[in-house]
Amino acid sequence: MLVRVMARAARPALLGALVLVTGCASQGALLDRVDDDVQRGQPGRALESLEALSDSRRNQSLYWLNRGMLLRMQGDLDGSIAAFERAKSVVGQLQPLSVSETLAAWAVAEDSGSYVPPTHEHLLLHVYQALNFLERGDLDAARVEALQIDLGLRRIDPVNGQAPRGGDAFPRYLSGIIFEASADWSDALIAYRKALQAYDRQDKPVPRDLQTSLVRLTDYLDLADERDAFLQRFGIEAWEPLDPNRRDATLVLVLHDGQAPRLREEGVVLPHPSENRLLRVSLPALQPRPSSLSGARLRAAGREADADVAEHVAGNADLWLSSLLPGLTARVVSRNVARDVATRRLEQENELLALVFNVAGTIADNADVRSWRSLPDRLLITRLTVPAGPTDWQLEVLGRGGAVLDVLDGTVSLRPGETRVFGAHWINRFITGSVADALPEHLLEIQQMPGIGAEVGLTDAGAGVNLDAAARRRGLDPDPEIVPEAE
Repeated sequence: MLVRVMARAARPALLGALVLVTGCASQGALLDRVDDDVQRGQPGRALESLEALSDSRRNQSLYWLNRGMLLRMQGDLDGSIAAFERAKSVVGQLQPLSVSETLAAWAVAEDSGSYVPPTHEHLLLHVYQALNFLERGDLDAARVEALQIDLGLRRIDPVNGQAPRGGDAFPRYLSGIIFEASADWSDALIAYRKALQAYDRQDKPVPRDLQTSLVRLTDYLDLADERDAFLQRFGIEAWEPLDPNRRDATLVLVLHDGQAPRLREEGVVLPHPSENRLLRVSLPALQPRPSSLSGARLRAAGREADADVAEHVAGNADLWLSSLLPGLTARVVSRNVARDVATRRLEQENELLALVFNVAGTIADNADVRSWRSLPDRLLITRLTVPAGPTDWQLEVLGRGGAVLDVLDGTVSLRPGETRVFGAHWINRFITGSVADALPEHLLEIQQMPGIGAEVGLTDAGAGVNLDAAARRRGLDPDPEIVPEAE
């Protein structure tokens, strides 16, 4: 009798505490701090925030993935390469998940197991490792990453080598660029074909550089019928033929735009329709973060080329989550049913213990909102043929209506026949100060300027600088309107 009285007295306090606890952020709060630091242009502080995950066994893959990207943003390519290699090792050890973790996800909460990156994130792990090697000038190591991309996709789909929910278009495209730079013409064409198939399968626009690359390779390999079909489909009238003995060189720019969407929890705690117990329905939902950037234009040697969207990380995440929701919903229902049955049995022995069990289970039943947050929202790409030797280049970052938000420029020295791949990050802000004066001569030394979003070879530029005043000095809009990307 005394136990029942205590249980009745404790119910209001426990239910009130439940409302407070379920209104607080869970694991997503730490990831929010990390990418808030990135948004503010402080990848060093983001690395410090990330250290809270370093000892979490369940989040080792997430820790190393984000660490690799943040070190890359700081320009520490060697550190980024080491972190991504560690991420590969951890992800490999997580396949398959242990039985205990699988049961925990079904019985307790979705975020109770180790984080296993979805296919599109796993592919981007190899993409960013390849980009690291390319920017460091190690073409052979980048080629190994391209081979690993192909091997991974063939393990998923032994017949066609395709990702079931997308995310394989750009990895295949980048593989083609790597193979072409290595003079592996046949492998390059195969990769370009598979990239085209992926873009078509996912109903995505085909980047113009991929279109001309398909024409260039089929023409060189004397596949006239296939070349003519590409010419007709894409409306191409002229192209630069492939010349293995060419004296000029190629610049390829990969622009990393914005930040990947956040996963947030959408949940509700409901009273049981007939019993004095609680039910909880909690599912993940995407929170997109569109960029103000509408495009980019690369200029060099009197030539110019516009960048096209080659990968939409937010779109891949949306497809992945949509495919998971039916199963996630079924597991939420199963956990509520199991918790209700267990609570009823406990009530026959101890009402207070049953109440505590029901409340604790409801609090613990969180949606899994973990993801590789430091990824960009989109990847844009462009290619330009330039003379060998010292070449001045200029990258215009474009906003709404084609307005120039900022300009990056520099000089690079290229060998005859060389293909140089380099990158820049843009996160809704401007570069402060004089980029022209600060840029290094060698593109492989390019790193990210913290806080702004372009890789420009400074370690702490812009600290303490008035962004609005700096933008006005350069004739830029200090506060551009963020325009959501058109679907």
